[in-house]
Amino acid sequence: MKAQFPSLIANLRSPYGPWQPAYAVDALRRAWTAVRANRGGSGSDGQTIAEFEADLEKNLHMLHTELVNGDYHPQPVKLILVPKGEAGWRPLTLWTIRDRVAQRATYNYLEPVFERQFLPCSFGYRHGRSTRDAAEAIAHAREQGAFWVLDADIEDCFGQMRNSIVLRQLARWHVPYPIRELIKRWLHAKIGNAWRPDQTTTGTSQGSALSPLLCNLYLHSFDQAMQQHSITLVRYADDFVILGRHKAAVQWAKYWAADNLKRLGLSMHPSKTDITNFDEGFQFVGWFFVKEEMYQLNR
Repeated sequence: MKAQFPSLIANLRSPYGPWQPAYAVDALRRAWTAVRANRGGSGSDGQTIAEFEADLEKNLHMLHTELVNGDYHPQPVKLILVPKGEAGWRPLTLWTIRDRVAQRATYNYLEPVFERQFLPCSFGYRHGRSTRDAAEAIAHAREQGAFWVLDADIEDCFGQMRNSIVLRQLARWHVPYPIRELIKRWLHAKIGNAWRPDQTTTGTSQGSALSPLLCNLYLHSFDQAMQQHSITLVRYADDFVILGRHKAAVQWAKYWAADNLKRLGLSMHPSKTDITNFDEGFQFVGWFFVKEEMYQLNR
């Protein structure tokens, strides 16, 4: 059944402005340019970048019509496994080229408004922010007297994010209903080659242009909860450190973080979470910190 979209007048009250221009042909063409620049492989349906481009204008106009009319539905995706260093394998979803373009256009529409609401403690997947910026935030906390560190990793963050919480947060941030409906369809898209009973739909699994943005949205309430005067949070996607002057404050922060992650259906990875200090040294997103020094790893 076709979604009943709100009026243009209602959309004008939104901080996002009217939603329809997000899927204008020119906007889809910009999204296509980003998809092509990523040099990804063929889609889950076997169509390649070159094949989509061979009939580009027709494909973009068809996609525009489906998106604006509410007729768009994603194609089944494929789940692939890619090496994750020495930590095993990371599951990635493989979408069709058409779906990637629609997702990128949605990202282009949402990201500027989301960016204004995200907190300074969040560094991953944000325009103009890098691992170096996160490292410098840690170094600044150390200069301000922080010595103890909770070095933590959220276990299977993308795989454990709950669709209902994602959609509820999108509504709280007043994302227009048509956009929420599209995201809902992506979250519930079928995995065509699922080999486990719990992997029949995509959720926020990595591989979508929207997943990193939704991850930061999902963890925004965690970022807010960790804004305490005795500690400093530095988060890069699903990795984070909490720094403080006193070990007791960081120990308390570990329990506070666990409680707030639990509210989101998440938990810290038991073997990748530790309380340490700058004398012992620790690594974070490609940087090593020890005493008063920091070094970039694997340049």
